[in-house]
Amino acid sequence: MRNETTPFTSFGVTSGLGRAIRLRRLFGVTGKALVVALDQAVPRGVAPQLAGIEKTYQAVKAGNPSAITVTRGIGGSLLAGDPQPLPWILKASSFSMDFHATIDATIGTVDDAVRLGADAVAVGISAGSNVQPQMLEMLAATVERAAEVGMPTVCHAYPSGELWGDRKGSAESVLYAARAAAELGVDVVKTWYTGSSESFAEVVAGTPALVMVAGGAKADTDREVLEMADSVMQAGAAGLTFGRNVWGAENPTKMITALRAIVQDGATSDAAAEKLA
Repeated sequence: MRNETTPFTSFGVTSGLGRAIRLRRLFGVTGKALVVALDQAVPRGVAPQLAGIEKTYQAVKAGNPSAITVTRGIGGSLLAGDPQPLPWILKASSFSMDFHATIDATIGTVDDAVRLGADAVAVGISAGSNVQPQMLEMLAATVERAAEVGMPTVCHAYPSGELWGDRKGSAESVLYAARAAAELGVDVVKTWYTGSSESFAEVVAGTPALVMVAGGAKADTDREVLEMADSVMQAGAAGLTFGRNVWGAENPTKMITALRAIVQDGATSDAAAEKLA
């Protein structure tokens, strides 16, 4: 799937068919997706909403997002007994802001994703870090194995490395991180927002993969979340992968409904805000 509206073609009985079907589950007929990240306990700590993960999952599911991102242990806990589970992405690597901020440890595999019924596998890279070479090698191996078994790949490509200096988080660094992932052949890149539609449109244009935006730190207001989402979609992004700004909202179900209006229906932030009432 490469920045096209209807990218799903016939692959016969090959791994390409599995990849196309799984991408269709995530992005549907519009080619746009709203994913909720529930994988943040290891990277950022066990927030109360993540401690009570079952209740949070039910609130998220009620909003009907395109998919969730979870680790294999949480995926097993939440989805095994659900008769109609949401599509899901297996998070197969993790950093930790407190202990290893610029290297993703491998915590799952492509074969885990196949065995557990996931619709994609996600790994992260810290572009501009001292361990960037190892991260790129891990990502390349993931992409290669995923291609063999028909599993889409998602890369959480963040310019979070210590070597950027004061350029960390700039549009230049975001484009570099996203392009590095695309150069290795991933299907979907999740990266940081650059702060404006104009600058993020350059990231989208320079990244031959589907580009999604991470939600980032918890916003002060729900309206700020919707305005960011509106700006991202105006830039031509394939969607959003939001965590804290969804499950940390006062009403996660209503927040997802509002974000879906922006992502799937092209609503403005003003129109979407009415769904929070």
